[in-house]
Parts: sequence; structure tokens; C-alpha cells
Amino acid sequence: MQDLPFQTLTQFVALGLTLLAGWLLGLASTSGGRKWRERYHDVEIDSAGYRDRAESDLRDAARRIRDLEAENAQLRAATPAREDHGHSPTTVAGAALAGAAAGAVATHAADDHQAEDHHAQPVAAAHPEPADAQPAQVEPAQDDHGHAPAVQDSHGDNHHAPADTHHH
Repeated sequence: MQDLPFQTLTQFVALGLTLLAGWLLGLASTSGGRKWRERYHDVEIDSAGYRDRAESDLRDAARRIRDLEAENAQLRAATPAREDHGHSPTTVAGAALAGAAAGAVATHAADDHQAEDHHAQPVAAAHPEPADAQPAQVEPAQDDHGHAPAVQDSHGDNHHAPADTHHH
């Protein structure tokens, strides 16, 4: 035992007691696994609450979807069938607005053409027209068969005007 720093039995006992005291001091100063166990338990409780809320929300959403689908089916059954040839009210209103605008442009062009003819050859009027005269009626354009031309809808599909009364 010549090469060890501790030579006597008392020195070895002091070394053992010092190591034992350090180990006890270390155990006393830490909370051990209790702190981590408590944190894990808290996280588990929070997660379980979140899972319960998520499942409840999913059940409520599924119930709401079933209710809305049932209501939709009842409304479809209660609504009488319409023969609109697949045209929605928005499409019909848009076509009517486009037709009105085209009619106004054609009427304006016809009035301008008549005004140019009057300026080229002045003719005395027998009686003046009132300022609130109705615009001239313009016939819609027709194809070779007497049908209204096809109109493209917003999807690029060609459709004939529903007011087509000429059938061959």
C-alpha cells in the first residue's frame, strides 16, 4: 500500500464517510423522480382534456352535418321541379342584362346612323318629333335557318336562346 495516497485505516474510513455524506447530500438536495413524474402527469391530464374536447367537437360537427343534410333533402323534396333547361336564375338574369345592353347599343347606333343621313341631306320636317320619342325596335340577328345565334356561357358552352320559336 505504498503507492496509495491513503496509508492508514483511519484515512480509508474518512474517505468512505466523505463519499457516503456526499451521496446523502445529493439525494437530499434533489427532488428525485417526483418532479418529473408530476410534470408528466400534468401533461397527460392536459392531453386527455384536449382529446376529449376534440372528440366532442367532431361529434357535434358530424351531428350538424347530418341535420343539414336531412334539412337539404326535405327542402329538395318540397320544392317543385322546374323546367329551366339547366339555366340558373343568375345565368338568365345575366343573359337578360346582356340582351338589354346589346339592344341599347344597337338602338344608339341606329339613331347615330339616322342622324348622319339627316346631316347629309337636309329635309324639312313636316312636324317635329317630341323629345321623349321611343327608340326604334331592332330585330335580333338570325342565322341561315332563322334561329337566334348560339351564345357562349361562362363555361364556354354554346347554347341557343330559349325564346327560339322557329322549328323545322
